[in-house]
Amino acid sequence: MRARGLWIAAALAACAAAAEPAAPVEPRWPAAGAPLKALPVEVPRGFGRKRVFIDAGHGALDNPGVQSVTCEQEMDFTLRTAEDLAQRLEATGHFKVRLSRKAGEAVSYPRRLKDAAAFGADAILSLHADARGMARAWEVTPGLVCWRNDETPGFSILYSDRGDAALNAARQSLARAMARRMALVGLGPYDGVDYPGLYLDDPEQPGAFIDRRFLYVLRKPDVPSVIVETHHFLDLEEAARWKEPRTLEAFAAAVAGALVDALARPAPKAAAGASWTSTAN
Repeated sequence: MRARGLWIAAALAACAAAAEPAAPVEPRWPAAGAPLKALPVEVPRGFGRKRVFIDAGHGALDNPGVQSVTCEQEMDFTLRTAEDLAQRLEATGHFKVRLSRKAGEAVSYPRRLKDAAAFGADAILSLHADARGMARAWEVTPGLVCWRNDETPGFSILYSDRGDAALNAARQSLARAMARRMALVGLGPYDGVDYPGLYLDDPEQPGAFIDRRFLYVLRKPDVPSVIVETHHFLDLEEAARWKEPRTLEAFAAAVAGALVDALARPAPKAAAGASWTSTAN
């Protein structure tokens, strides 16, 4: 009789648990409701105003880049994103920014790096959008056919290890800081499943990869440079998220933090200066 009573109690408890609403599961990037946050950046006293050269990737002669899931040209996306990022970094007061090109200009990559050197850049960020995996044709609107693949979202940060030890260390530091900060604000890192033979996984930082294509903008500069593959251009949800102001705001906060992490000289705790905050959510 006692065993039967225990069984009934257990059954009632199970029914009560089943009746309770399940705890909501927070959506993950790049789902529409996945949250983004911009963490405050502690800027040490004496940091000064660093010079950052932002390359709006592609846009050289006959080099528009790839097309997005909605048939946007990569060179148009990178220019729009670079202009937004430049304004946000300048507004902090901690960075002086130069862009590699303006709308309507076709600027060669050798010219870009010459301009970066003349500017006295402390770091070079080359913005891109990635196209990965096996895509399928789909009709965005009647008569407009683009390519789509929703399986491999996320950012990736590429850097070169083909330099002297000090330069390689600076490149690695910037790349790891970029990947770490982008993940902290909620932008998901790409797992690199399509990268074998092109890039190597960074041994310590998810989302960072070592270049094995010997890309010009990574191996040539004598200051730390990285390519920021902001997202998967063929993923419909992720491409939509990168049109949102809050994504651009969170991205700018991540970039500012990474630049401080990589370029700041060690300073005593007592010398900590102002912080820069953003309000993305």
